[in-house]
Amino acid sequence: MTIHHRPRWFIRRLVSQLRRVPIFPRLLLVFCTLLIVSTVFITFFNQKQYAQEAETNAVKHLSVFVQNASLELMQEKERLELALLQFTQNDEILEAINQNKLLQPDAQAGDVQANQTIEHNRQKIEHLLRSIKTKVDGIKTLVFVTDNSQYQMESTPKNLNSPFIRNLDDFYKSNIYKQAVKAQGYSSWLDSSQETSALFYENDTDTLGILGCITISYQVYSPDTQQPLGVLVGCIYPNHFTHTLNKYSSQDGGNTFIVGENGLVEGISARLSAPPFLSKNSGIVQRIFSQHKGSLLLESKGKELFVNFCGEPSFPIHIVNLTYRDYALQTVQKIAQLSFVVMFVVILIGAFGFYLAAVSVAYPVNKLIYAMKRVGAGDFSAMYQSKSHDEIGLLCQEFDRMVADMKELIDKVYVSEIREKSLELNEKTAQLNALQMQISPHFLYNTLDMIRWQCMYENGEESSASDMIEKFCTLLRMTIKGDQKKETVQESLLHASTYLEVVNFRHTSKFQLKTDFSFEPSAYLMPCLSLQPIIENSVRHAFSNDDTSQRCICICGELNWQGNIILKISDNGNGMSSEQLAALQLHTEKSTLGKDSIGLQNVNQRCKLCYGENYGIYIESELNVGTVVTLTIPAEPTAQKEENRIVSGIVG
Repeated sequence: MTIHHRPRWFIRRLVSQLRRVPIFPRLLLVFCTLLIVSTVFITFFNQKQYAQEAETNAVKHLSVFVQNASLELMQEKERLELALLQFTQNDEILEAINQNKLLQPDAQAGDVQANQTIEHNRQKIEHLLRSIKTKVDGIKTLVFVTDNSQYQMESTPKNLNSPFIRNLDDFYKSNIYKQAVKAQGYSSWLDSSQETSALFYENDTDTLGILGCITISYQVYSPDTQQPLGVLVGCIYPNHFTHTLNKYSSQDGGNTFIVGENGLVEGISARLSAPPFLSKNSGIVQRIFSQHKGSLLLESKGKELFVNFCGEPSFPIHIVNLTYRDYALQTVQKIAQLSFVVMFVVILIGAFGFYLAAVSVAYPVNKLIYAMKRVGAGDFSAMYQSKSHDEIGLLCQEFDRMVADMKELIDKVYVSEIREKSLELNEKTAQLNALQMQISPHFLYNTLDMIRWQCMYENGEESSASDMIEKFCTLLRMTIKGDQKKETVQESLLHASTYLEVVNFRHTSKFQLKTDFSFEPSAYLMPCLSLQPIIENSVRHAFSNDDTSQRCICICGELNWQGNIILKISDNGNGMSSEQLAALQLHTEKSTLGKDSIGLQNVNQRCKLCYGENYGIYIESELNVGTVVTLTIPAEPTAQKEENRIVSGIVG
């Protein structure tokens, strides 16, 4: 039990000790602690992350650098291969080689004609070898070797001797020949620096052959018989490749080398300030030619090196870049030093600035707290009376103004607002009731019904007067709905139709009512007596008394995608000008009923009170064309669908 409560006891003890110190020194301590810890953590974390990112970017940059150099090396390789294909794919030369091979026995038997033909073909072959070598930079020598002879490059005045092979048997045993045969007509590249020195010679008196060459060889086939005719060998000095890649020697802090399977071939403008190539004992060459492409981090003579290499498995030399790691990350180290300096400066400035700010805030805040306590106790005479102009001073001035106005606000504004809200609520309630009860037709209906029966008694049958009274009574009976607030759309249509029948008694030109609904009118509810005032407005204002044309009022209804009922009541009357339409729309939107056109205003306000401000009436009109009144209400289904007569064919 003691162990369980020990952490809680320790926290209480620590809080108790901290509360003996004033609040702002407490905040200063917390601030300095958080500032130091967060700054140190962020500095070291960002330093580490930045160093890792910088190292990754450096490796990527060097890797791309080496890949670009390797790509250009491959382009040079393809250029040399295409140059040698001028020989291997020359049908005339291949025919000459094949002819010499066939004439060789005759020539050895002393046939003069055969010897002349062989010599002519030899000159042609050696001339092409010399032409290829002259036109293509980088080729040291070209030799074509058959089963028992060789074709050298054609001699020139400057070079009376052309490179040749002293011992063909040794050549047939060499890797140069074997790899060419194995390639079966494709190019075969080798780092042949050791073999060329024992095979290819430039002069008869030389004791050592051509040194340090990269060789490319092709086995040449007869185009007719597809039989091998011999092997074409080209020797290329490595410095040709270094000259080609000379633009890749400007990489700061590093050296770029051409490396073969036997070790270092040549450096590309290597510098003493950059890393030298590693010794053979390091195993770097084996790793390079086993992976062909990659990046390594090695240590040499106490320094770490970025090793990036790239090459093609089919090519005997690879590009290798060595860069000191410290040199690549020297910018990171400088930033690290600067970060530590900035960290300490920020801590010192932050602590000192917080102390000054705490002192400048402590006194006015404590004084303001004291004044607020007095106000909270009911003493509205408490004043701060600040003379400073900073945020705390402005806060204190606003506090004084608030205290001075608070009593007045409580006595006047707040009480008045409550009274006004209460009155507004009562008015809304009274208005909603008044809108539904514009008239009370009970007495009038009973009186007219007695008059109708008296007319029938005196005449002994129905008359036009009794018929008019009956229609009017029907209209009044529809109005008497007690406390019912809503009716179906069909009932409202019937009310509007009956109203037009009464109106038509006093008009020579009768009104016609047409309806078109995309839904069942008996299935939805709407506020009582909503259509009749709109139709009454059309009868009174849309048509002239002397107008004898066909008078038509159309009611269309549809359900939109928002779940609302859209009722459009249109007429073919006189319409309105834009000024008249704007005035009528403005009058309809008023919340208080006026003296004129209260029918539309009544319907609009009832819809807004029942459903909200998004519902009600919208009026459109065009002079001498007609008027369209759009009534929008929510689609409120009836509790039970009643069967009613079809009103779509009602005609006034």
